[in-house]
Amino acid sequence: MSFGWLQSLIFGVITGLAEVLPVSAPVHSRVLMKFMGRGNASPMLDLFIHLGVLAALYVSCLTHILKIVRARNMARIPKRKRKRPLDTKSLMDWKLLVTMLLPVILGLVFYRRLAALSENMIIMATLLFLNGLILYIPQFLPSGNKDCRTLSRVEGLLMGLGGVCFAVPGLSGVGTALSVASVSGVDRKYGLSMILLMNMGIVAGEAVYDFLDLLAAGFSGLSIMILLSYLLAAVAAFVSAFLAVKLLRSLSEDRGFGWFAYYSWGAALFTFVLSLMA
Repeated sequence: MSFGWLQSLIFGVITGLAEVLPVSAPVHSRVLMKFMGRGNASPMLDLFIHLGVLAALYVSCLTHILKIVRARNMARIPKRKRKRPLDTKSLMDWKLLVTMLLPVILGLVFYRRLAALSENMIIMATLLFLNGLILYIPQFLPSGNKDCRTLSRVEGLLMGLGGVCFAVPGLSGVGTALSVASVSGVDRKYGLSMILLMNMGIVAGEAVYDFLDLLAAGFSGLSIMILLSYLLAAVAAFVSAFLAVKLLRSLSEDRGFGWFAYYSWGAALFTFVLSLMA
C-alpha cells in the first residue's frame, strides 16, 4: 500500500531529522510506521528519503568539502608551480575523515544483520535509554580544543567506531561519535563538522542498500502519484535535515548536545509503553 501525501510529508520530516540529530533514525522510522498501521517503508521511499538527507548534508558541508577538494588538488601540483601555500589543515582533515570512515565500512557490512533488532520494542527502548546515557556523560567533562592537528589516529578511529553505532537500532552514530569526540577533548564545533562529513558516508551507504533492495523488489505497482508522494517525502527530508544541521551547529557553540539525552530517555519510555500496548 502506497503512502498518502500527508503520511509522506510526516515520514520525510521525522526521518530527515532523525538521520542527522543524535537520536536513532531506525527507531523513529519503526515507531512512526507502527502508528501509521504499516509494516516497513518501501525501498523506494527509503531511497528517496536518504537521497534527500544526503543532499542536505552535502549543501550544509559544502564549504568544508570544497576546502578539502582544493587542498588535495593543490597537493598534486609540484611545489615550485603552486601559486599559493598548501592548505595543510584541510589535508589533515581529509586524513582524519578517512580514518573515521574505516570503521563505518564495517558498520555498513553488519547494518542489515542488526536491523532485525528494531522488531523488538523492548530492546529498542533499552538501547534508547543507553543512547541517553552516552549523550549525557560529556556534559560533566570540560570542553576541549583539539582539531586534526592535535588529534591522534587512534582518537579519530574511536570517533569512527562511535559512528558505527548507527547500525544498532536505538543508538545514534552521530550522538555516540559526538560523545567520543567530547571525551577525547575535541573542539565541539570542529568535531561536529567532521562527524557530519562522516554521516554523509553513512547515509550514502544506506542509500546503496535501498537501491539494491529496490532492484530486488522490482518496480511493480509504481505510478506517477506514488513517485510524486515519495518526492514530497524527499523534499521534506531535505528541509528537516538541513534545519537539523543548523540546530546542531547552534548547540555546538552553546551548551552542547546534552538536551538530546532527555529526549532519548523520553523516547525510551514512550517505546516501552508502546510495546506494552502491542
